[in-house]
Order: sequence, then structure tokens, then C-alpha cells
Amino acid sequence: MTATAPVVWIVDCADAEAAQDIHRATELGIPTGPQPPEYGFYIGRDDLGLSLHHAADEAGAGLRCALADPSQLAGRQAGGRRSPLARAFGLHRHPPMRILDTTAGLARDAATLASLGCDVTAVERQPALFALIADATDRIDASPDAPPWWPHWLPPVHADAGPWLLENIGRAIFDAIYIDPMFASPRRKSAPQKALAWLAALAGNDNDASEVLAIARRHAGRRVVVKQHARAEPMAPPDLQIRGRAIRFDIYLTPGA
Repeated sequence: MTATAPVVWIVDCADAEAAQDIHRATELGIPTGPQPPEYGFYIGRDDLGLSLHHAADEAGAGLRCALADPSQLAGRQAGGRRSPLARAFGLHRHPPMRILDTTAGLARDAATLASLGCDVTAVERQPALFALIADATDRIDASPDAPPWWPHWLPPVHADAGPWLLENIGRAIFDAIYIDPMFASPRRKSAPQKALAWLAALAGNDNDASEVLAIARRHAGRRVVVKQHARAEPMAPPDLQIRGRAIRFDIYLTPGA
């Protein structure tokens, strides 16, 4: 992973969750402060939980984990098991499976797969992004109005996916492993959307994606799914592909699956 942009966690000491925020920020190595910085990224809390902001985006609402944005998740669920994401995992033909998302980001794809009945473990190594996922998870866990699919959302993991997989071989069993590497899109004609641009600044390029793919192919029970830009070169020759206008899913089947 290349160097990432710094983030400050804004903590109001009068907030009921201030102590919890300071504890988690310390665990994740995120510095805290009383007010937003003049430059760069910061994490803030409101009644809906944590969100990510940029000092230059004064009028913006920030970004939240998909779990904290039911309207966004509902739109992504609309395609059901015929959506390109679901088809990449074979959900249009086969029952739900156990999935490891090695690059969770804002957990949009991970939450969508959980809502389709898959047992999903989301791994994210970028501290600020993991903070958003963990906070959204905690809030739903504590809510009496958890969605019906919530039992399929397993505790998220803050780790580098490759080493974590190697350490947990034989202990954590997954039918499928998902990789959505952060790469610069080839021949981009327009500015990337805010979420993509911010995630790229925070996470940097996933220079170890090929290594994670090699580990995942040894560990997945049925398949590995890699999300790519539609014009990107595959990291390795895939067995199958699901193509869209902007993105493509490269599918690597496990021998004998």
C-alpha cells in the first residue's frame, strides 16, 4: 500500500461517546482533535454516527459506511441476484455462501452481499475506513431495528488481508474471496466521483493486490472474484468474466469447485 493522506478524528469531550471514540482512535493510531483541520481529512460524529469529511469540501455531507446509509444500500439491493456483483459470485444459480471481502472500503459491496444472504467478513486495513465500518456495525448491533439480513454481517476485521489470510488458514473458511483493488483507472476522461477520489487518497494504490490474489486462490473454497476497471488488464488470466460498461469482474475458480 502506498502512503496515505492523514486523518484527524474530531472528538467533542461533551459527547456521550467521546471516551469510546478516543479509545478506538488510539487503537487505530488516528490522532484526535477538538475541531476540524484547515486542510485534509477528518472524521466527525453526528446523530447518525461517524462520517468522513475533507476540509476543502465545506458544503459536503461527507461519506459514511454503507451500513449507515439504508437508502444507498436499498438502491444497490435492487438488482438482486441478477446484478453483476451477485452473478460474479454465482448467486443467480447457487445458494448464498461465506465471503471474505479483503478490501472493504465503505463496505458497499460487502453490505450488498450480506443483504443477499451471504455470510460476509469485511477486512479493511485503512484505519479511518475501518473506523466507519466498526462504528456502523456497533450502532446496528445495539439497535432494536436491525435489518433481517443482519445475522449475515460478521464482525469486521482491521488487518492487511494477505497476512491475515495466511495466519487464519484452517481457522477461517470461505467459499469465495473478493478483491476490489484501488488502481488508477486507465484513460479516465472525467474526474472520479468523490467517494472514489477520497478512497484513493486515503488508501493509496493496492500494490500488493497480485500477492493477495495468489494467497486467495489457495484459500478460497469455490472462487476468487476481482473487481476491475472495464479496460484494465487482468491481474492473471481469469476463468470467467462478468463485464459491464465501467467495471468488470474477473473470476478465478478453485480447481474442483
